[in-house]
Amino acid sequence: MEIRTLNGIAIKEVLKAFNMAFSDYFVPLQLSEAQFTAKLIADKTNLDLSVGAFENGTLVGFILHGIDTVDNQLVGYNGGTGVIPKKRGFGLTRQMYRFILPLLVQQGIQRLVLEVITNNIPAITSYKRLGFTTKRKLVCYKGEARAENINTTIAIRELQNFNWSLMVSFWEVSPTWQNAIGAIETTKDHTISIGAYREHQLVGYVIYNPTSKRIQQIAVHNDFRRKGIGTALVFEVLQRYGPTLSLLNVDNNSKSLTRFIKSIGLAPNLEQFEMELKIEAN
Repeated sequence: MEIRTLNGIAIKEVLKAFNMAFSDYFVPLQLSEAQFTAKLIADKTNLDLSVGAFENGTLVGFILHGIDTVDNQLVGYNGGTGVIPKKRGFGLTRQMYRFILPLLVQQGIQRLVLEVITNNIPAITSYKRLGFTTKRKLVCYKGEARAENINTTIAIRELQNFNWSLMVSFWEVSPTWQNAIGAIETTKDHTISIGAYREHQLVGYVIYNPTSKRIQQIAVHNDFRRKGIGTALVFEVLQRYGPTLSLLNVDNNSKSLTRFIKSIGLAPNLEQFEMELKIEAN
């Protein structure tokens, strides 16, 4: 078995291993090349800092790493760890981490984050042995949304730009990697962004991906919550794209957002833990 980075490995080869590894997952996942490429871009995946396990030249295991600056720290995101079924049980994940961690440290990366399904006990146990700790519980929601008690006194229009200093002030908790500012900026050409305005003041917004039918961010100014503004934003999305909606990895501690999501008819369909590993140069 050879362990090395994925530098120079064709996307099709990585995708083949990815689909094999996730074919029998808790939530079976099979991506097209276009979907996989979009995921790599959205996750800011760096194949030079991702790692694979190769048997006779064939990729049989991998860890995909995205890299970004978060809170003035260089952070790595595990966008997918997988081993094809017949090669499990040989400690490949541990071997791949042992290989890649020194390279990540050399690049100045200070911590790694990942998400893992809460009932994937073997993976959680493996990550804990590697030094990862659980930071928070995340909930994914999906369903046919409804929009009732809409605030009709506000103006709904496209966001012309992202005023992040203002928009971040609306947040109750920080979003996870796939919904964070870096991901939004990377994929903004493929999403729609709508603002809610009261007398020309932005008081709420939604960022929505029509392809995945997923709300990436939705937030309302604390002083204007529970006034039908979030519902008005969702109504605009429903009018344009239909009722099917999903939200991924909502922080379980986000009480107001959780209450709002349930009020529009979405239900939990998956729970995950966000885990973190702090890494330092020796």
